[in-house]
Formats: sequence, C-alpha cells, structure tokens
Amino acid sequence: MAAVECPNREVNLAMCPCPADDCDNKGICCLCVRNHASKGQKPACMRGAERPADTLSLRGVATAKCAQYADNKAFCPCDYDPCSNGGTCCDCIRNHWGNGAYPSVACMRG
Repeated sequence: MAAVECPNREVNLAMCPCPADDCDNKGICCLCVRNHASKGQKPACMRGAERPADTLSLRGVATAKCAQYADNKAFCPCDYDPCSNGGTCCDCIRNHWGNGAYPSVACMRG
C-alpha cells in the first residue's frame, strides 16, 4: 500500500511521533502497527511517547472502511463489541493514545 493510498494519512501524520521520516509506513497506522507487532515491538505512539496536545480532538476522523479495513479486522484481536473502531486502526490509536481511561490498543498489549 503506497502512502498516498491512505485516506487518513494527513491527519495521522499530524499526531505521529515516530522520528523515522524515511519509513513508508509513517502515517499509515494499520501498516505501522502490523509491522511492529510482527517484530514483537510497539510503535512510537504506544511506547510512552507524549501525545501532542493539539491532536487531542482528532478522534473519529478516519474513513470508516479504508482499503485495508478487511485486513485490519482480520488482524484486530479486540473483543469489545460496542466499539466501532475495530479495523480502523488510526481511530483506535487516537482513542487509546493518551486516554487514561483505556489501556493500550488490544493489538499492542502483552
């Protein structure tokens, strides 16, 4: 998936704390999460990086079913049925990151 194919990349980049500017996955949360999970790692946003205060209102802005939606749903271990973020990794991360009421996203726990 090329970076330009992610409909949410611009808003994802606004909050992505990853310093790897040369990474093709930067701003494409689903590919970033899957890449890090395959290596037993957590992406920067789930490793204690501080969330920029001006991104706290960025929630629920993702296109509900991007091109990666089916693959994301197959990868997602979250079993919280009332949540509508399953398969929309960027909204899931925005919801969990820096939210003291919720732990890390399900795919990054453990």
